[in-house]
Amino acid sequence: MSMKKILTLCAAVMAAMSMSAAITNMTCAEAKSAAMLLQPGQTGTDSVAVTGYVTNTNGAISRGQQTFWLDDTKGSTQTFQAYWCNMPLGNDDTPLVVGDKVTIKGFLMNYNGTTAEMKNGDVVVLERTAVHYDTIAVDACEAIEEGLSLNPGSVSDDYFLVHGIVSSVDRTDEANKQQIFWIDCTDTTRFEAYYVTIQEAASQELAGFVEVGDSVEVLGKLTNFNGTIEVANGKAWILKKSGAGPQEAIVVTVAQAVAIGDSLARGATSKELYQVVGYVDSIAYAWSEEKKSMSFFMCDDLQHPTYNFEVYNGKTDVDIPVGTKVYCTGKIQHYYKAASGDKPEVELIELASGGKISLTPDALPNVAAEQKGMKVLENGQLYIIKDNVKYSVLGVEEIRKQEY
Repeated sequence: MSMKKILTLCAAVMAAMSMSAAITNMTCAEAKSAAMLLQPGQTGTDSVAVTGYVTNTNGAISRGQQTFWLDDTKGSTQTFQAYWCNMPLGNDDTPLVVGDKVTIKGFLMNYNGTTAEMKNGDVVVLERTAVHYDTIAVDACEAIEEGLSLNPGSVSDDYFLVHGIVSSVDRTDEANKQQIFWIDCTDTTRFEAYYVTIQEAASQELAGFVEVGDSVEVLGKLTNFNGTIEVANGKAWILKKSGAGPQEAIVVTVAQAVAIGDSLARGATSKELYQVVGYVDSIAYAWSEEKKSMSFFMCDDLQHPTYNFEVYNGKTDVDIPVGTKVYCTGKIQHYYKAASGDKPEVELIELASGGKISLTPDALPNVAAEQKGMKVLENGQLYIIKDNVKYSVLGVEEIRKQEY
């Protein structure tokens, strides 16, 4: 090993030792007081270790992390929040429960001036407590009724085992064995299983992921997420397979997709799966090679783009240029975000995040390679070249072929 590498390694070791020695041990009360001295949204620069007893949790581990509250004594007082902190290796499948004693190491944060917390800190388990929780078995309607008694944003103290029939599946994360799906109570009220982990099947016939029509059980604490009642990051078991297979998509135009979205309540997502066919008329977020996704607006006619239907965070292995005809499959959502401060309200119809994008057989015009869905900027105006015709992105003019 070269002298330069040896010196670099020594410097790194010394830095690590210095960082370790600089960690400040704090009680929960001390950590809260110190965090609230920071500006709202600010994270401290000094490493701290906060020790306390778990007084409330969301009841689950997701991707090796868990959110919970701490206090200096056992009980229910929520003094300091550990926000999605890293469980130690070997314990990353055993959630913390109320009464456990832990130390979390990281940096203090003042969350919006209201909450003292540590985000993405490292958990050291000091004591495990033998706490027994009764599990309350309910159907979707009972779970919704119970959840609506909570304040918005609150989580139940008890664990609930919710059973029912899956009405729609929003997303499947195969790598982490998690899914988002819904169980209907009525035509207008639904219970959400949000990123729940699919448990090992009791038999080969029940193996795999949840599909529409399956009979399931979902275990976890109830959350009132702004009126939507859910179990987030809990566990799910398939009790009986429907045999119906994956949900079949309904093919619609962009105009039809917008009409469907307009019929939904603000913030609602369709139960049905749709395949929206149209043209990419502008890019909202460029394609990410790492995430294999992009966001764009669609229209039925490139000469008259409407900019009222967005494919949000759609999944695609290739970058898709403006002017391309696409098949976009997913749930339709009526997105709404109320005005806040100087930010105006946002309301639009979109294909919900995670929809799949594919090219149709005639996706690219039969023209020279350099003109396939190419965008050009002239005199501050953006144009699309399609079939040797240049269209304004605003749809206000068409340039004749002979002008090329």
